[in-house]
Amino acid sequence: MPGWRYPFVWVAIGWILGSYGIQQGWQVGAILLLILSGAALWMWVALGWSRAVWSLPLFSLIGAVRTHLHHLSQSHQSLEAARGHLVRLSGYLLEEPLRSRKTYRLLLQLDSLHFFLFRQTYRVSGKCLLYVRDSAAQHLMAGTRLRAITRLDTLTYGASYWRQQGVRFMGFTEQVEAIEVEKSYLGGYLERWRSGLHRLLTQHSPLPGPPLALIEALLLGYKRGLDPETRAAFQLSGVAHVLAVSGMHVGIVLSFWLFLFRQLPPTWAHAPLSRLLLMALLVFYGLFTGGAPSAMRAVIMGVVALLAQLTHQPYLALNALGFAAFLQLLLNPFLLHSLSFQLSYAAVLGLLAFYGPLSQAGQKLLPPKKRFVQYAWEVLAVSLAAQLGTFLLSWAHFGQFPLYFLIANLLAVPLATLLAFVGAVWILVLLIGVPLLAPVLGYGSHGLAWLLLFWVKLVSALPAATITLPPLPFSAALIATLGLVSGGFVLQRYLASKAQPWIV
Repeated sequence: MPGWRYPFVWVAIGWILGSYGIQQGWQVGAILLLILSGAALWMWVALGWSRAVWSLPLFSLIGAVRTHLHHLSQSHQSLEAARGHLVRLSGYLLEEPLRSRKTYRLLLQLDSLHFFLFRQTYRVSGKCLLYVRDSAAQHLMAGTRLRAITRLDTLTYGASYWRQQGVRFMGFTEQVEAIEVEKSYLGGYLERWRSGLHRLLTQHSPLPGPPLALIEALLLGYKRGLDPETRAAFQLSGVAHVLAVSGMHVGIVLSFWLFLFRQLPPTWAHAPLSRLLLMALLVFYGLFTGGAPSAMRAVIMGVVALLAQLTHQPYLALNALGFAAFLQLLLNPFLLHSLSFQLSYAAVLGLLAFYGPLSQAGQKLLPPKKRFVQYAWEVLAVSLAAQLGTFLLSWAHFGQFPLYFLIANLLAVPLATLLAFVGAVWILVLLIGVPLLAPVLGYGSHGLAWLLLFWVKLVSALPAATITLPPLPFSAALIATLGLVSGGFVLQRYLASKAQPWIV
């Protein structure tokens, strides 16, 4: 069966169904397992497929068990008794404080609670949001251990989102006490390094403001400097994917380092050690920029591509995508509910399913000697293929559709790519310390960022930039997306079997 060339696709499908089923209840999980077992038996007996079909029910069962164990490990039963009580909590900061209008929001990993009423201290494990009025909280760094006196209560705003992150409680306090740095929290070191680069760019920026915030979002995944107007413009114009660290950014990092390695002697450039170093750099970059699901998906696929090159094996993007999904869900099964996870994988599936046919159509229908026309069509084909993959899910989540997304991506994608290259060189020059070259690259980065902002805001301000769509249930959107993508793969196989020019 040719489809079993992609074993991790089937592993990921079984895992996702088992994980999703058990999250809906053990009854739903059991029904899905029975359906998959019956389907595997039918494919093995009636269709004569290989015994690999049994990986569907097997990994469905393993995925359900892993999800249940993860749920138990994230249980907040130990915090339930603290609800409404005055406590002194102790824990460490998981990310940089986020400023709101009147307070600073801290995300804490708790390890102990002291009840003043009972005069007892209990060991706990869980996350909570702490809102602090003291302006000194803005200087706290991720990984700092804190103590504070508060009353814990259930979340009142964004509860569904925070539950997906394992957070169910919140509290308010006037001030917090910083104790020490939690040495075992790796994320704290990465956050501090990223904050250090943020301060370095701010110090040497020729024009502070929205362009600098856009540069930091593109290169560092640091989006807190983006104002609501800029975020809305990227959303309305259909180029919000530019702000998410994903395949484009990882590809740029990979291309940049491959270029540097090519300047080395051939024996060094092609040595296995160079590929292993590139893999380590990719993983570091993904974690350094925040470890978002879209970023780590691209990192895993990049590492698989380098491994295939190192071992002289063919690289199958669809199989690598399945492996990335399996690995991410193995570490955190509840990523299934993450919007970043859903849209990232849907976009890649759209590219794999539709980019080939769209590119072939452009080659047959457009003048072959018009390089600019062919390049423009390739950019549009990428944007259209990704939009086909994410359209229905975006509809279910946002209820609107950016009408001019093709026009916006035509210029936004090359501008963002060029900005990422120039900005990366600017950061490298600042770190090395080249005083004459740094201002030139700084002004160049800010100029490109200004052009990108101007273009995105121009498109978003056009009449009827978005159209409002009727409500669409998420389950219907997911099923329709899978059907649409499957149709794209069927179309690819049909065109490959014909192996003849398109007839219009």
